[in-house]
Amino acid sequence: MDQSNSVRRALESGDAVYGAKSSTFLPNVIEVYGELGIDFVWLDFEHTGPSPYDSSVFEDLTRAAEVSGTELLVRLPSAHPPLIRKVLDAGVRNLLIPRVDSAADVRTAVEATRFRYDGEPGQRGMASGRSRTWGASENYVRSEDEEVCLGVMIEKTTAVDELDGILSVPELGFVFIGPGDLSVQMGHPTNRDHDSVQNQISDVEDAARSAGVPMGCIRNDPEGVEAAVNDGYQVLRMGGDISAIRETLGERLRAISP
Repeated sequence: MDQSNSVRRALESGDAVYGAKSSTFLPNVIEVYGELGIDFVWLDFEHTGPSPYDSSVFEDLTRAAEVSGTELLVRLPSAHPPLIRKVLDAGVRNLLIPRVDSAADVRTAVEATRFRYDGEPGQRGMASGRSRTWGASENYVRSEDEEVCLGVMIEKTTAVDELDGILSVPELGFVFIGPGDLSVQMGHPTNRDHDSVQNQISDVEDAARSAGVPMGCIRNDPEGVEAAVNDGYQVLRMGGDISAIRETLGERLRAISP
C-alpha cells in the first residue's frame, strides 16, 4: 500500500486540492474520479453511507483510490477517538471531523491520529491493518505521523467562539467552513447569504489566514472555485456523482422533450 498522502503534501506546500463527493460509495466511481485527475474523493459518513466502524467498508474504497491516484477525505460522524483510530487503521489518511465545539475537542481528535504528539506520546494505537500493509511496513509509526491529515468543520457558534484556540492546536491540518449549519446556529436557517452569517465567515477566514491554517469550502462552479482559491482556500469540494448525474441527464432530457 502506498503510504504517502498527496493531499497533506499539497497543503503543506501552499497548493490547492480539488475534490468531489461520492454519495454512492462505489469503488468504480472513485477510480473514475482518480482517472480524471481529481485530488480527493469526499465520503460523508456523518449523514449517509454504511457504518464507519465496519473497517471492511474501507478496503475496496482505499484500494480504488490508490490504484487511480487520488485520496479519500472521510467525514466522520463524530470525533470519537476509537472511531478515528479504526478508520485510520483501515488505510484512510485524510479525516474531517464535524460539529466541533472547542479547542479541547480538536486537540483530542488530532492526538488520536498521532503516535507522537506535541513532544509527548500520542493516542494512536499500534495495529496491523491496511495502513501498516498488514504488518509489513517497517516505517509504519513514522510514516503515519508524517502523512495523516485531520481537519475540522467550523460550523457551530461555539467553535467560532474558541476559534483562536482551535487554530492553534498542533498538527491541525485544515479547517472547513460549513455555512449551512452555521446559518442554523446563528438563527438564519438556510440563509447562508445573511449579512451576519457572511460577516462571521469573513472573520473565520481572516483568523485562519493569520494563523496559517489551510481553509476548505464547497464551490460548485469554476468561477466560484477560482475566486475561493484567490481568497486563500486550499481544499475545494466541487460537486459530486449525484449532482453530476442530475445536471447532465436533466439537461439532456430537457433538450429532447417535446
